[in-house]
This record gives sequence, structure tokens and C-alpha cells, in this order.
Amino acid sequence: MQFSPIKRTLQAVLLLVASAAAGAEPPEILTSIKPLQLIAQELTEGVTEVDVLLKPGSSPHSHSLKPSDARKLKSADVIFWVGPSMEAFLPKILGGLKDTKSVAMMEAHGINLRSMEEDDNHIHDDHGHAHDHDEYDPHIWLSTDNARVMAKAMVKTLVSVDPANKKQYEKNLEVFGQRLNQADEDNLVKVKTAGTRPFFVFHNAYGYLEEQYGFQVAGFFTTNPDYQPGANHLVQLQEKLQKAGSACIFREPQFQPAYIDRLSEGLDIEVGVLDPLAEDIEPGSDSYARFINSMVDTITDCLQEPLPESLLGSSAG
Repeated sequence: MQFSPIKRTLQAVLLLVASAAAGAEPPEILTSIKPLQLIAQELTEGVTEVDVLLKPGSSPHSHSLKPSDARKLKSADVIFWVGPSMEAFLPKILGGLKDTKSVAMMEAHGINLRSMEEDDNHIHDDHGHAHDHDEYDPHIWLSTDNARVMAKAMVKTLVSVDPANKKQYEKNLEVFGQRLNQADEDNLVKVKTAGTRPFFVFHNAYGYLEEQYGFQVAGFFTTNPDYQPGANHLVQLQEKLQKAGSACIFREPQFQPAYIDRLSEGLDIEVGVLDPLAEDIEPGSDSYARFINSMVDTITDCLQEPLPESLLGSSAG
């Protein structure tokens, strides 16, 4: 059978398009912080590597944009970030990037936003409308329910810029959900069987984790990790620590304020480290679940009441 010149031309064009699509470079994906990188890397597994803007030791609350950061942002095809109330340094430069798709996770459809007011109930946003985000806790990645929402939003964006890998992204999303289901099942058991020691955290970043698994933080040292808490707050916190008896305190890797040692001096306090920015977790398969599991393990391990010294002595003999 012979094809007409028009059909042959059309066939050649289709082959060129298919060939170009098959050999197209995957998009360059950038996230603002490590926890978002963990999620995005699982979703792009088998397609591309995801880079992160803030390196270990950097605080998204107070980061100053460097020339190297600006170059990374300008070369990215897609940028996933939390929102203006977390990365205050980003909105201005993102507004000038015409060829880059930036997606704020606090705007994801269906994300659960908790009020910053301790006594207020959290807010469910099912509409994806803009908010005054300063009213809401931006540490949204510490909820596995929110991680599912963010992953779905990420895949929607990835498919829009890279439709050739749609099936792979959607397959990765399904696997990601299965891993989170298992993590939730395991972590709920850990929390249910954990001890009852009160615990205190460095700053009020853990509300989503509390809500997800039923933890209850007894107190926090500061609302902003980059500033010294007020004297009145520290006095009240010291009273809480004294009343708590045996307790746990969790600081964070980037911050080692001397006032934690001062307030816990002479008390039955165990000091540990919680890392809400996942500095020690390598991106890859099940990295987000490993991150959440490590947070839960750190807390529940410390919540176990220590054995009395008399029992420790007898068991040693």
C-alpha cells in the first residue's frame, strides 16, 4: 500500500514529535525545604532528581537569599514551597520568574491548616483560596494527611509540565500513599503504647504531628526559634517543668540555646533532639515515611518512664 505525500508528511511529523517526547529532558524540580524534597523525590522516582534550596542548618524563618539561591530558582522549571509565612524571603523573587511554575503547598486544595491561636480549633480549607497565612501554622509537612494532599498537588503540577511521564508520577503517588498508610498504622501503635511522661519542645512547630497521632505537648520554649523568648514566658515554663517531675525536652539541631540548660538544671529532665527539617534523612524510597517514623520514635522512646535507680542497680547485679 502506498501513502499519499500528505499522509507521509503527517506520519513523519508524528514520529518526530514522539521521538522528541521520548528523549525530552525531565523538568528541573526544586523545593524550598528538605521535607518537601523528600516527598517530591519519591514522586519523581525513576524520572529525575529533586534539588533543595535550603541546606542543612538553615532556618526557613530567617534565611537570606544568596546569589547562588537566585540562580537555582531561575533555572528551575518547578518550585514547591510552603508559603509566605514560612519562607518570607521567597515571594518577591518568585513573582519575577516568568518561566517557572511555583506552587505554595499551603494553597493546595484540601490542605488542613491549624490556627496559630492555641485555643482555636484548626481550620479545614477545602477550597484552595488565598488566606492571610500569618494566622495559620505553616509546619504543614508534619501531618501525614497533609503530605498526601501535597503529594497529590505535586503530581498534578508534574504531569502538567511533563505529561510524557504521567504514568510514572501516578504510580509513584500510589506507592507513596501505601507507605504512609503503613507508617500511620505503625505510629499509632507506638503512641498508644508509649509512656506518659510530659514533654516540652523548642518551638511551637509540632501541632500537626500532635493532631495526627494524639500527642500532647506540655509546653514550648519559643514561638519563633530565631528570637529569645520573653522573661515572663520562661518563668512560666520553668514552673511547668518543676511541676512536671520526670519530663522530656526536645531541642532542634540548628538551635542550642543556653536557657534550655538553665531551666532544666537540677530537674529530672531528659534532653533529646527533634529535627522537623529532616536534616539527617537522605531523599529516596520511603524517605518521608522514615522521617515521620523517626520523629515518632524519638518522642515515644523518651516518654517511657525511666527505671528507678534501685531497680537499675539490682538489674546490673
